[in-house]
Amino acid sequence: MATTIQISEETKKKLFIVMNQLEKMGGQRVTYDETIIYLLENQKTEVNKEVFLKNIKKYQGILKPGEGKVLLKELRKEDYEREKRFSTNFNRS
Repeated sequence: MATTIQISEETKKKLFIVMNQLEKMGGQRVTYDETIIYLLENQKTEVNKEVFLKNIKKYQGILKPGEGKVLLKELRKEDYEREKRFSTNFNRS
């Protein structure tokens, strides 16, 4: 089932550039849908360790001992549930 999404002209231009790169790599036409799927599946999250440590030091001493572990466990559970819902919805398409 196709749907319509709204994106800015700037985003459309950037998406078109990626789409052209994929077409050059694969040697065949690529749809916007395939381009978005490629970007979602190949996204990379890079964390600069120095910046991360600098930012986290601002919050040192705010949480009670052990509270951070509990919060982290809850956040990981939420991420797992969100990923599970996303993959279920994505696989239905």
